[in-house]
Amino acid sequence: MNKTGALIGVDVGGTFTDVVVADSESGITAVAKVPSTPANQAIGFAYGLEKAKVYLPSVELVMHGTTVATNAILEGKGGRVGMLVTSGFRDVIEIGRGERTKLYDLKCVKQPPLVPRSARFDVVERTNAQGTITKPVTPEAIAAALAQHDGNPFDAWVVCFLHSYANPSNEEEAARYLRELIGNVPITISSEVVAEYREYERFSTAVLNAVIAPLMDRYLGDLEKQLAERGYRRPVFVMQSSGGIMTARTGRRLPAATMLSGPAGGVAGAMAIAAQAGIADVITCDMGGTSTDVCLIKDSRVRHTTEGRIAGYPTRIPQVDIVTVGAGGGSIASVTLGGVLRVGPQSAGANPGPACYGISEEATVTDANVVLNRLDANKPLSGEIALHPKRARSAVQALAAKLGGIDVFAMAEGIVRLAVVRMAGAIREVSVHRGHNPQDFVLLAFGGAGPMVASELASELGMRQVLIPPHPGNLSALGLLFSPLKRDFVRTRIGRLADLNLTSLIDAFGELEARAAREFEADGLAENALVFHRSVDLRYVGQSFTLNLPIANGSPDRTSLQEGFHATHERTFGHAAPGEPVELVNLRLTASLPRADLSIRFAPRQCGNTAPRDKRRIFFAGQFVACPVYDRADLPIGLELGGPLVVEELGCSTIVWPRDKLRVDKLGNLRLQVGEK
Repeated sequence: MNKTGALIGVDVGGTFTDVVVADSESGITAVAKVPSTPANQAIGFAYGLEKAKVYLPSVELVMHGTTVATNAILEGKGGRVGMLVTSGFRDVIEIGRGERTKLYDLKCVKQPPLVPRSARFDVVERTNAQGTITKPVTPEAIAAALAQHDGNPFDAWVVCFLHSYANPSNEEEAARYLRELIGNVPITISSEVVAEYREYERFSTAVLNAVIAPLMDRYLGDLEKQLAERGYRRPVFVMQSSGGIMTARTGRRLPAATMLSGPAGGVAGAMAIAAQAGIADVITCDMGGTSTDVCLIKDSRVRHTTEGRIAGYPTRIPQVDIVTVGAGGGSIASVTLGGVLRVGPQSAGANPGPACYGISEEATVTDANVVLNRLDANKPLSGEIALHPKRARSAVQALAAKLGGIDVFAMAEGIVRLAVVRMAGAIREVSVHRGHNPQDFVLLAFGGAGPMVASELASELGMRQVLIPPHPGNLSALGLLFSPLKRDFVRTRIGRLADLNLTSLIDAFGELEARAAREFEADGLAENALVFHRSVDLRYVGQSFTLNLPIANGSPDRTSLQEGFHATHERTFGHAAPGEPVELVNLRLTASLPRADLSIRFAPRQCGNTAPRDKRRIFFAGQFVACPVYDRADLPIGLELGGPLVVEELGCSTIVWPRDKLRVDKLGNLRLQVGEK
């Protein structure tokens, strides 16, 4: 993993594709932002490299954040999947859990399973909860299962057997027999995706993996081929939801691990920027064209979870604890039948895009910002997309007419305000709902639209400091360059902590480490340099949820684990029960391959022209205010300015409200001191 050439980070979002080029000697050497191409993301990928003037034969590594998997699930464009399941359990993914995901929605309709009942086939086999195979799977059982379907070919298959987390042998054998019958079709086995108890969540995650496997296999295969034809000779790496990167080879086999690929890259970039700036506690706000992703970083650490959902379907893949809300620049504003203004979650995306792109007639947050003059309509967006202010105004005006003909500027301000309130709700979910006061954190705003609303958002939450990094629209792509090569492994081992056999626990971790080494070796990576982090999931006996605790020095100790669990429970939920027995549920292992440090150097100006480049009348709180407009590249270190003002750069505008103050720090970050509302 020694660097001998350029490092490339490419993040494909719902609206724009971002590229960052860097090397160890000169830091960030180029950035680019181009429109995404949803029909074939590889086209936008290639155009972004071309715009950044990348010479692929000299590139050391290409790292990719992708929305292919997420979009396929959200848009219902995944493959047609056949499912083999333990006889008598074919309806597990349809029955699910008894909880209501929307408690007060009387019209809530349960999501239909991704695999219909007609495509789920019983297989006679059985493994018990201790991992003992009481009925081996046979070729005849697989053949009998396949004889039940109508003969129409499936795009992929998934094998989900009872208790395969305890012993995957039957699933592995079934996949081998199935391969002989169906040929070269992607096959997912649940124990490889999630080797963890809870059948419904494991089956659901495996099904999600199978649904997107054909699409991701084609996409990543085509991408590798295109890059090779242009002279790239190294592996392509893909960002995972957990905050690490994996080879495209692994990504084609386990695409469910890429569900939060892009947002995880943004968190990695934010952590690197915050560490360089000496800030340990930040809340990130990544506002793009389609959505806003927020994450809390405390003491320079980010929380991870295995309890996620995508389009309503549960997934147990390890992921950075990110909350996403459908409030991006392209989020569509509408008026309900009851006369209520709504923003999102539907998005105009890259195509047709907001009304100001010249195609759509629906008003979006971006259109509202054009009407308010917060975006310069005379400049192509990100240097790529010409804006049409008249179309933006017409779209917002049409929406205003539905609310009794209110003023168009008040309508536009209301759209932006509602988007900000929705983002504030997401930030409260990762902070207040988990015992943190957002006022104790710095708001780190990025994404193409994040800096535009950062001041207003911080004020809404009572936050006083905002940090906006250089090239904020490309931070998710930058974060890919700092992400380690990483894989996560889990094994369920339920038992009381008091009865814990430490030797068997150490042996189990050793088996997970051996498996990790084999996985890295199969990808052609240096498995002998792996760094392992061990942790366990614990709970009080009788609870259904768990808390994850790291194992100090990699060696489990019964007393420290028990005391640590009580303290963590107290800190998380406000109470603990030291006299109650504690139960071990899962062993977890993270295997990572450290990469050489990459220094972030943006070369900010030591001195420069502090005069504004232009002036523009911008709508603030019910009135237009004359604002100086600065080019960020002109702002020298140490410059302090009072609002209102606008700072523009390629792909992003920072709005500084009249009550705020701006300072350029020594690293080139914009620091906002937010005043009172």
